[in-house]
Amino acid sequence: MHYAVVRPGEKELEALRIRLEGKGEVLPVFSAAWAARGYLFAEAPGGGWYVSTYTPGELISLLVGPCVGVEWVALDPRPGLRSGGEVANLMPRENFVDYLLGLTRPYSYFDGAISGLPKVETHGRRGNH
Repeated sequence: MHYAVVRPGEKELEALRIRLEGKGEVLPVFSAAWAARGYLFAEAPGGGWYVSTYTPGELISLLVGPCVGVEWVALDPRPGLRSGGEVANLMPRENFVDYLLGLTRPYSYFDGAISGLPKVETHGRRGNH
């Protein structure tokens, strides 16, 4: 499950989007309801916004429906950040859809950020080297 901040629109739900310098509109998506609520209280302008729960399929529908013009998704962004380099897990919408479909995983800060640790290699079953 994922969470997004939305409000009723004229014809369909309107999802909260942020603008990032050099990226345009970004859809913030959260992996925990408490994180989405914190973002809602810090970032949602005006009233009527609330946190909604989405299955992967529903989130894809949101991206191809009301958010069709959004080219980037920020997974678990912190409130107040507007520089593309400061938003962890910022990815093109196509990559996020692949992630939702189970084809990839989101980039993590820890991918490549820790150096000098021994590399663990796996060789399948024992004795088949």
